Amino acid sequence: MEKEVKAYNSYKKLSYMDGNLPESVRHDLNIDELCEKIDYTSSCIGRQFLYHLLCIDKVSSVNKHEEQVEHLQEHVSLRKRTSEILGKINKPEAYTIVDILAENIDYSRRYLFLLQVCRWLPLIFSIWMLMAATPALPFVLFLLSYVGNAFLHYKQKSKLTCYYFSIPQLYRLLLTADKLAQIDEFFKTDSTIGDCLNRLKKLKKMLHSFRLGITLQSESAFLFFLVTELVNIFTLYAAVNVAKSFLCIRDEREEIEHVFEFVGFIDVLCSLSFFRDSLPYWCKPIENSKEEMLYARSICHPLIDNCVPNDLSLSEKSMIITGSNMSGKTSFIRTIAVNLLLGKVLNTCFAREFRIDLSRRIYSVIHTEDDLIRGKSFFLKEVENVKKAIDVSNNGKYLLIFDELFKGTNTVERIAINYALLLDFTKSDHIILASTHDNEITTLLQDKYDLYYFSEKVADTQMEFDYKLKKGVDRDGNAIKILKLYKYPDSVIAMAERLRLNYKNKV
Repeated sequence: MEKEVKAYNSYKKLSYMDGNLPESVRHDLNIDELCEKIDYTSSCIGRQFLYHLLCIDKVSSVNKHEEQVEHLQEHVSLRKRTSEILGKINKPEAYTIVDILAENIDYSRRYLFLLQVCRWLPLIFSIWMLMAATPALPFVLFLLSYVGNAFLHYKQKSKLTCYYFSIPQLYRLLLTADKLAQIDEFFKTDSTIGDCLNRLKKLKKMLHSFRLGITLQSESAFLFFLVTELVNIFTLYAAVNVAKSFLCIRDEREEIEHVFEFVGFIDVLCSLSFFRDSLPYWCKPIENSKEEMLYARSICHPLIDNCVPNDLSLSEKSMIITGSNMSGKTSFIRTIAVNLLLGKVLNTCFAREFRIDLSRRIYSVIHTEDDLIRGKSFFLKEVENVKKAIDVSNNGKYLLIFDELFKGTNTVERIAINYALLLDFTKSDHIILASTHDNEITTLLQDKYDLYYFSEKVADTQMEFDYKLKKGVDRDGNAIKILKLYKYPDSVIAMAERLRLNYKNKV
């Protein structure tokens, strides 16, 4: 995903404690791909705001505005009109509006006062020159003042080049917000937006002039541009307007961000109405009862085509999933986490029914890679990631996702660490979804966790997976079967099978 889409979330600079999902969890849950999958926004602002919402592990205000979403679904003409209004800020340049919010504007009132004084000097010296008996002195002063104004003018223009794209788009953003606020259904989403836009009327007028000055620099308006350039040097009109505009932007930054979020939120609501129409089925998340921790019926993963739906009910215990390679263990635990996130953000889940405590935060340890730059092994990197999970889980309730932890160490220590860790997590009010290949862990924790598994069948020369979650433990792996399908030497297959049976009998 382009960094421009992520720019607003980067600008907010939220920490994990503020609710921002860590980069590792975003990677585990494929947030970039998820955002692209569910994105039906009509503007760059909406796209940036949608991505930001997906990165915030908190319940958004979408669930408070279901009335507006349903109204958009029922009234196609309004939805089309809304998309057209939002489409005015769907050019790539609109992504740069965030740059204005993030900019450290260094204009001062003293500098503006200097410009205000200097802008009158050429006119004063011109009048003096016309009225004086000996115009030599006022003429020299006129030239000096004009040269000085030219310096100030082009100094401003050098700064202006950084905003050739963002200023016109900011102006369009304000126009778009005005149009959206005039629609009753959208005005209801934010009762303060009217006052906010009124406070920004002065800025909008400045930006209109600012934008016109930028437009005049095109080659098609060269002669007119040349004349206006001479006038701007004489009067410093453009320089003063630029300084006033940026001082106003600095003073009204919160109001501008308010407008940005208003437009982004409306776009997300409109996008959600399109998105829901595209789904074969979906549901709103429901707060679970005290008797159950998690219930899901026909739950699917949005990024898996033709995903096989599954059911899950956890009352008092968390779950451990076993199963062969490629059978669906990791995809399933991701499915639960992704649906919890979408339930929080969009009040929409890929299931026929989904019940869970939406206040639960999400933390995962799925994708772990060694850090060659810092000289950290796979095992050490995983140790760090799991330690973060332990630390964050000390505050609040969590859905914790663990996929085959500590693969980078020997079997005995891996089983010992997993047992101790998963046992310790049961002491807190967390939901743990853990996958493992080690059946010994399920034996040790069968009283503390509900046990589930995925399995496969070997038919002719192919592995067939049904991707259905089953109650119990998978006692047969498929690694040796896969070697056989890939025509490993018979001697290798026979020896591996013999050793596997011997180990199984001992256990």
